[in-house]
Amino acid sequence: MQGVPQTGLSPAPNNLYLSQQSSPWKTIFSMLLLVIVVFFFVQLFVLVTYGFLDGDMDGDIGPMDPLLVIFGTLCSTPFLLLFLVMRKPKLAHVVRLETNENGSNAHYITPGTLIQTPHQTILQHHLIHNTAPLEMPKFSHLWIIFIIGTIISAIFMAPLLVLGLTPAAILLFVIIALPAWIIGFSTPVFAWWSTSNEYFGLRTTRRQGEWMLIAGMLSTLPALAINSLISPIIINMFGLSITDEYSLGYGMILFLSAPIGEELSKACAVLFLARFIDSPKRGFQIGFSVGLGFALLENMIYILGAIFTGEGAAISFVFTAILRAIGSIPGHATWTGITGYAIGCYVIKKRWNKLSLGVFDKAKSNLESQWILYNKKSGQPMISSKSEIGPKSIPKWLSAGQEKMVTITDKPVKAILIAIICHSLWNGSLWFTSVILQDSSLLIQIIANLVIIIALIVLLWIILRRLIPYALEEGNTIAE
Repeated sequence: MQGVPQTGLSPAPNNLYLSQQSSPWKTIFSMLLLVIVVFFFVQLFVLVTYGFLDGDMDGDIGPMDPLLVIFGTLCSTPFLLLFLVMRKPKLAHVVRLETNENGSNAHYITPGTLIQTPHQTILQHHLIHNTAPLEMPKFSHLWIIFIIGTIISAIFMAPLLVLGLTPAAILLFVIIALPAWIIGFSTPVFAWWSTSNEYFGLRTTRRQGEWMLIAGMLSTLPALAINSLISPIIINMFGLSITDEYSLGYGMILFLSAPIGEELSKACAVLFLARFIDSPKRGFQIGFSVGLGFALLENMIYILGAIFTGEGAAISFVFTAILRAIGSIPGHATWTGITGYAIGCYVIKKRWNKLSLGVFDKAKSNLESQWILYNKKSGQPMISSKSEIGPKSIPKWLSAGQEKMVTITDKPVKAILIAIICHSLWNGSLWFTSVILQDSSLLIQIIANLVIIIALIVLLWIILRRLIPYALEEGNTIAE
């Protein structure tokens, strides 16, 4: 505007608060859409790796397949662009006017906005992160959705088992397949995520919490490349077959390749978020969340496979969903939590990333705005970024108490090795049992596998309940 000076952006003052509406389910729906995008991106981008290293997908290096590279790139790019659009920073443009006799009645703001006031005022405007706290629905609500959804899905799939591939049974299956898939792969992970947010006692913004989960999702890409491409090539070099599920080569994928590739990939994801770490406790939280993010994407594949097993879909879906909900999902979170704690210790000791200091402090951060959360119905404020987090009592099902806690190593390399060994024992026990009992009756195999699975889950929970009190002891958290 001619004659009116342009007012530029200025840094926001420390006492500026953004009002945010409480919306616990918003994060769930946002991450649900995002994980589907990441899922298709990862699955398609792996084709690019195949095209470069093993174009004919026979488990040997070469030949290169340019068409496969081009196809994978073209198909994965839209999902990558969609991911970037969905994760673009959410900014708020805040305009403030203050009465001042030395001010002006007109203020010009780029691009082409003119603000006029009846009195002389001084205008300041700021561009800041429009952030909010990480809000989650109660974990009990998510578990209820999972249980009810699993039961209803099994009921709809049961006619396939009883009646076979009849039109009515197929119709019921088609109706329930998509909801069953979404509920089966997502709600257990979100329930564990909500549990950690509830009891870990750490102030976390929604943007930071989402990036923890996203980092875990993206870590599936190198892990998938290692397990499905690199490891088979190496194993084939030694003349071992991976086509027979009872062969040593196949077992090496399960008890060597998967633990090593996945735990290293998740550790790299934790390192990527090192700027968020302000304590070992925060490192444990990040590792736990990264493990959940990895399990979320992995769960999509397993649940999808369980649903499309034909007439036995009802049994395979229920078995897979429950097993992963109480076993594999917390397993991924636990092993990566150990790694995250050690990386947290390393970051704090070495101070190698200055940006990691103060990001989660209650003091003003240059990266995050201050906020006040208010109730949607009443309009009353609920909590703010300055609110103190009071002591949180951890239930006994999640913590064994201080007297039974197990010390977590502060050495990252040692922690990663522990995670790999635990992961390997989980996968290896199941594979070794199947090899030993391959000539036994189906009933004996089922019973033996159930016994091993139950034993592994019990052992996992014993470990997790003893790790949590140690990881969280430095905060304002007390165990019952």
